[in-house]
Amino acid sequence: MPQNRRRVRLVIIACLLVLLGLGAGVIWFYFGYLTLSIATGTMADFGQKFVAAFVRTLADEHPRVRLKVVQMADPEARLKALAAGEVDLAVVRSDLLTDVQGQTIAILRRDVVGIIVPAHSPIETVGQLAGKTIGMVQGHESNDRILDQILTYYKIPADKVPRVVLAHSEIGPALRQKRIAALFAVGPTGPGPLTDVMTAVAKASKGTPEILEIEAAEAIAKSFPALEEAEIAPGALGATPPRPAESVTTLAVTLRLVARSSLPNYVAGEFARLLFRTKSKLVATLPQVGQIEAPDTDKGAALPVHPGAAAYFDGDQTSLLDHFETYFYLGMIVISLIGSGYAWLRSTWRRAGLRQTQEEMQRKLLAIYQEMPTVGPDKLDALDQELDEICAVALQHITYETMDAEEFQVFAGMVTQVRQALDKRRALLH
Repeated sequence: MPQNRRRVRLVIIACLLVLLGLGAGVIWFYFGYLTLSIATGTMADFGQKFVAAFVRTLADEHPRVRLKVVQMADPEARLKALAAGEVDLAVVRSDLLTDVQGQTIAILRRDVVGIIVPAHSPIETVGQLAGKTIGMVQGHESNDRILDQILTYYKIPADKVPRVVLAHSEIGPALRQKRIAALFAVGPTGPGPLTDVMTAVAKASKGTPEILEIEAAEAIAKSFPALEEAEIAPGALGATPPRPAESVTTLAVTLRLVARSSLPNYVAGEFARLLFRTKSKLVATLPQVGQIEAPDTDKGAALPVHPGAAAYFDGDQTSLLDHFETYFYLGMIVISLIGSGYAWLRSTWRRAGLRQTQEEMQRKLLAIYQEMPTVGPDKLDALDQELDEICAVALQHITYETMDAEEFQVFAGMVTQVRQALDKRRALLH
């Protein structure tokens, strides 16, 4: 019927509009502007300097990807903001992370632990620190926690090792006044706070300072997975004279770029791809960026990697075309289900409507047939016209295939019987 054809056309148009809307949404999501918020430390922090350099590089190379920098001096506050979904990414040291707080996108830097003693110091091992005062170089607040973990492994009560927090300018006077016996600092090898501390100790003690070897570094790292065993190469903290003179086994902590676990895999993978793709350009403005590395994607790792980033590092990242095809096919499935559902409903409505129409026509035919013996001549023409209208409706159903042949034959037989009765009544009255 014309009305049914119009319905079919409307459904087709609606399905096409849904498909176009879905495609437009996918294109907007993947090709439109993508803004991610990232929590960093203060201007003096390496993490903030890295993010600032990355923001500038993205603005030049990938203007559709934007980073909103949120400065938070307290690393604990960054983790809370990440867990609450207030930021998408954060720069945090591994010793503060747990397996539920954030998922790694990249390792930005590896900082080694240095327990430094001045020249000619009688202290040669970590175990001899008991009862000695240690100077804690101003820096990361969690450095105390790392020292506690080292002392715990060596069975040295934390209260047996007094600590004094020192600014860089206070290191020399504290050593000369013998207020401290050693210094504890954490930083990268090469230029940085650890090298500066070594230089300050060398000047104050008028000799070559030593870094205590942490022989149990591997075992400590197994007990505290946020720490790693590391080696400080000869000359890594000063070349003239080489500091240290020989390779030293110690511990390291990693500075990580982590994402909230709810960040979509595709976004995390794309961010990792952009980071490592622009790494060479970042090194030109911030040489320390050269230390950026991919995290361990092993599923058994203590600090998990974001699945999207892991897919990129493992070469399993789904391409943009694959994503589009996935959404396209999902859209087609949805449209197909909608179309099938509509067709089923339409068929059900049509059958119900047809049954109702047939029943009404049959009741009318029966009523006419029953009325025929008593009808007068003035009403015969009206009944004849009503019978023609019923036949027209039946012909319309058979034309548009809403009535099958068997049903039409039954209906035609009833019409013939009524028509014969009508002709017989007309002949009798005349």
